[in-house]
Amino acid sequence: MATRNASEDDRDEVKTLKKIRDTFKREKPSGILYPKIVVGGRVSFNRGGQPVEDTTSAIYVGANDEILAIVSSDSLFRAHRRIVMKTIGEPLCTVRTVKEFVAIIYDAMKCHYTVVKLCKILHRDISDNNILVVRMKDGTVRGLLIDFDCAIDISKDKEGVRGEMTGTRPFMSLNNLLRSNVTCTSLDDWESMLYLLCWYATIGFGTNGDRPNEQELSTGQKLVKEQERLEQPPIARWRKGTLVAITREKLTNLRSLDNFKRDVVRKFNKGTNNKELKDLALELYKTLFKNGKLEEIYHGTEGEEEDPSLIAFLNGQPQPTSVDDDESNIANPFALRAEKWEQISDDLLSVIEKANNDMVNWKDTP
Repeated sequence: MATRNASEDDRDEVKTLKKIRDTFKREKPSGILYPKIVVGGRVSFNRGGQPVEDTTSAIYVGANDEILAIVSSDSLFRAHRRIVMKTIGEPLCTVRTVKEFVAIIYDAMKCHYTVVKLCKILHRDISDNNILVVRMKDGTVRGLLIDFDCAIDISKDKEGVRGEMTGTRPFMSLNNLLRSNVTCTSLDDWESMLYLLCWYATIGFGTNGDRPNEQELSTGQKLVKEQERLEQPPIARWRKGTLVAITREKLTNLRSLDNFKRDVVRKFNKGTNNKELKDLALELYKTLFKNGKLEEIYHGTEGEEEDPSLIAFLNGQPQPTSVDDDESNIANPFALRAEKWEQISDDLLSVIEKANNDMVNWKDTP
């Protein structure tokens, strides 16, 4: 989404990337690989000898009144931008080993954490398409977080992130999928990273023979060919169907630690050295949903008891925006978590940093 006046467009990815570049140049954070913009802006074309910005307004000039009535809405306005970046990389699907994968997602989330802390920019679309594999000349592998087109400046637009669905479906947080009126925080992006980890741990890495082909990936067919050829992992249903179906599946898979182990972690690819990924996934889950910094935790409790507040969300009952909201006596797990997002983000970064450090001398095999 863009605004008609480019100078007033606070969600312009070019502005976002320039803010990150200028802030990092000033603050000089150590060891962060981040997207470095060279140049960028809105694209113009020639019309009658005059430059015209390539926007929906320009494209539909001369259209009939019915079409103009639709596209004239500010919510449908789009602008064509081009950006030249300095650092380039390969798609995340080119990851060869577990060790590489952990190093890459650690780099990406360390960048994410630092961008939030120093720039007050929230990415809002952690997904498989938005992290690149950067292979350095010395043989090391780094991860690069890209595509800040859904990003928002949380210092300016605090209310704008409330109830606004953004991101890539399979990796959307529950708060996002449910269109909760609780403001999204960096914890929603960390939750997306957990889902991304689980997805790759399920499909495998490199050429171990168990990784599905593109047809299986795109259609959500059996993700593990030999070991579980008669069973489709529940995580495959995060990628297909309606938003309601995807949401209900995630709620079931994540409702408790037991469910998460049974439906997700135990389905990780048996052809991958995945003990480390299982341990990391469980630690991230517990840090996100069972963190001791929360006074009350309904989402992700031990055992099989359903979470009353999440079921209430699905049933359309009132949604309190904070712990002390009197509109409902239902404790909102997202509100509880959002109020302590900074402390929990610190914990999450520590979890993934430890996993990466533990793998420094780990045998690098698929």
